[in-house]
Amino acid sequence: MNNALKIFFVCLMLISPIIAGGGGETNKELDPVYEAISHVADSMKITKVGNSYEAGEISALFTLPKIYGIDFSITKHVFLLLLVSFITVTSIIFLVQRYISSHTKVPGKPMNFVEMIVVYIRENVLKNFIGEKYYREWAPLVYTLFFFILVGNFLGLIPIFDFLGFVNYFGSKLINIDYHNTFLYPFTKGGNTVTANINLNFALATITFFAFTIAGIKKYGPIGHWKNFAPPGLAWPLYFIVVPIEILGMLLRPLTLTLRLAGNMMGGHLALIIFTGLVMQIAQSYNSVLMGLAGASLFSVPLSICIIFLEILVGFLQAYVFALLTAVFIGMAVNVHH
Repeated sequence: MNNALKIFFVCLMLISPIIAGGGGETNKELDPVYEAISHVADSMKITKVGNSYEAGEISALFTLPKIYGIDFSITKHVFLLLLVSFITVTSIIFLVQRYISSHTKVPGKPMNFVEMIVVYIRENVLKNFIGEKYYREWAPLVYTLFFFILVGNFLGLIPIFDFLGFVNYFGSKLINIDYHNTFLYPFTKGGNTVTANINLNFALATITFFAFTIAGIKKYGPIGHWKNFAPPGLAWPLYFIVVPIEILGMLLRPLTLTLRLAGNMMGGHLALIIFTGLVMQIAQSYNSVLMGLAGASLFSVPLSICIIFLEILVGFLQAYVFALLTAVFIGMAVNVHH
C-alpha cells in the first residue's frame, strides 16, 4: 500500500507540470517549448512571436504599492524566496534548540546531517582557503549561503504551483466551470526553483562580491587592498596588462557565480518538463491515451525519475560549489601572498 502511494505521488508530480503548463487544453497540439517556458516564467501571459516566445507582464499574487519606483508586489518567485528563507531559518533554529534542550545531548539524524556538513565545510573549506586566523569571521556567511541555496534547490523539485494547476484543472471540470475563472488559476504555472532565477542568484553573488572586498579592505586597508591588484616586482609596462586583467577577473566573479547556479538549476527543470511532455505528445500523435501511457512507462517516467535523482545530486553540488567559491574568493582577498 505504501509503495503504491509512493508511485502514485511520483507520477502525479511528473504529470502535474504538463497539466498546469498546457492548462489542460486538449484541442491544441502540445508545444514542449511553451510548456517549458510556462513552467519557469514568472508570468501567466506567454505569447509566440515568430519562432520565439515572449513572457508577458509578471503576474503578482499580492499587489503592493510601489515605493520610490520599486515594485514590492509578491510574485510566485518572490513567494518561493520568502518560503525558502522561512524554511531555512526555522529548520536550523529548531534543530539547534532541540539539541540544546535535550537531556541526553545526542543529536538526531537531521542534526547529525547538519553537523556533518558544518564540520566538513569548516575543516576542508574555511580553514583551507580562508585560514585559521580569519575563517571564524566569515563562517556564518558561507554556512548561510550553503543552506539557503541547498533548501532552495531541493524545494524546487516539488512542483508547488504546477500541482495547484493540476488541482485547478480537474477541480474546475468536476464543478463544470472554466478553469481560467477560479481563484487557484493565478497560483498556477511558474513553479520553478527559486535558485534558477537569475536576479536572486546575482543578489547572492553581489553579497559574495562585497564580502571578499570588505575582507581585503579590513586586512590591508582601503588603499592597500587595491594595491594588491598590482603585484610588486613587475616591469612597469606589464602593469598595463596585469592590472586590467585583475580588475576584470574581480568583476567577473559575481557573473560566473550567477550563471553557473542559474544554468544548472534551470537546465534540469527544462529537461524534466520536456521528458514529462512525452506522455502528452505520444498520446496526441497516436490519438490514444493507451499509447501515451505506454510511452510514459517506456520512456517518459524512467527518464524523468533519472533526471530527478540527477537534480538532487546537482542541487547539493551547486550549493557546495557556491559556498566553496565564496570561501576561495575571501581567502584570495586576505591571503594575497598565496
